[in-house]
Amino acid sequence: MINEKQNQFSKSKQLNVCIVGGGNIGSLLLGDIGSKSNVSVRLFTSSPEKWNDVIDVCSIDNSVKYSGKIDLISNKPQEVIGDADIILFTVPSNIFLSIFLKIKPFIKPKTWVGVMPGNGGIEFYAKEIAETGCTLFGFQRVHGISRVKEYGKSVYDLGKKREVHIAAIPSERTTEVCSVMEGLLDLACNPLPNYLNITLTPSNPILHTTRLFSLFHDYHGDLYWDRIIDFYEEWTDESSQMLIACDEELQKLCSKLKGLDLTGVKSLKEHYESNTPEMLTDKISNIPAFKGIKSPMLKAERGYIPDFQSRYFLEDFPYGLCIIKGFCDVVGIDTPAINKVLLWYEKIAGVSYYRDGEFNGVDLVDLPLPQNYGLKSIEDIIKYYM
Repeated sequence: MINEKQNQFSKSKQLNVCIVGGGNIGSLLLGDIGSKSNVSVRLFTSSPEKWNDVIDVCSIDNSVKYSGKIDLISNKPQEVIGDADIILFTVPSNIFLSIFLKIKPFIKPKTWVGVMPGNGGIEFYAKEIAETGCTLFGFQRVHGISRVKEYGKSVYDLGKKREVHIAAIPSERTTEVCSVMEGLLDLACNPLPNYLNITLTPSNPILHTTRLFSLFHDYHGDLYWDRIIDFYEEWTDESSQMLIACDEELQKLCSKLKGLDLTGVKSLKEHYESNTPEMLTDKISNIPAFKGIKSPMLKAERGYIPDFQSRYFLEDFPYGLCIIKGFCDVVGIDTPAINKVLLWYEKIAGVSYYRDGEFNGVDLVDLPLPQNYGLKSIEDIIKYYM
């Protein structure tokens, strides 16, 4: 049950929660939160006609574990946003801003706006709502692994986390947010010291980008694969070496920001309990929840090629690794490994990130980088995230 003693919703008979986006994680959240008797769930989606008002959460054997009820489903923000006490975004970072701007006029004062996961520079886009009395919060990682079974109707629960970590803006509301989310998700929610712990999390921004680089850095127009590669199960030592190199540059950044508590930004070597590339490869390739996840690839006439329009590419490089690189530049951290990965992406994506060897290309202007939001020094960063 929701803790009725420690949060601003304690006097409400019913908590209204709106999920934005109905992909894998959005579908799982709809099932989880919609199963609560004291919560009314809304869904903001571009395809309301494809949704049932009940979503089944299934085991891998196709049996239904539980179901969640959705009370309102709409593509009109005024119908599902205006009375929401909590809004939870589950959309890719690269489309977050366009959706946020659509619903922003309908967000009522004191609403909690959460993002799962909360990296991608979300705090730059949405911090102004925190300055008007709303609470902005982000999850460091998703609360479980899921896959849509039948869109709008059912989703596979492939494994829940035992705990998640959350940070809020303003930071003094983090404990309150954790208390409420524990009741909604039925798992431990631990507070992080500040939102930069979310932004710098070396999950998809490093995990995905280094793997993609290792898989496809030799790709050219006449190169084809005879099958789709397993993204995790066929993980290689080359992928682990590049991942560790980029992760170590991130840890140097955290060490330089001595005025902020960044203990929540765990090294991936620590996260996966693996100190060498070989140990890391063995660990990642044998995680049960990762089994069956394929690399982003497309069928072409002569075989398979990388799918450069997949979320892995469109989100994790510009709205993941670029942001980490932006903070490194502000702080003065040399990043040869991160540069190598981003220079490759720049080439295959046809974007301009580097100019005369400096990270100031024209296609960085519209990204949520610290430099683009007035953070020009260590002192600026500390002040922003305190």
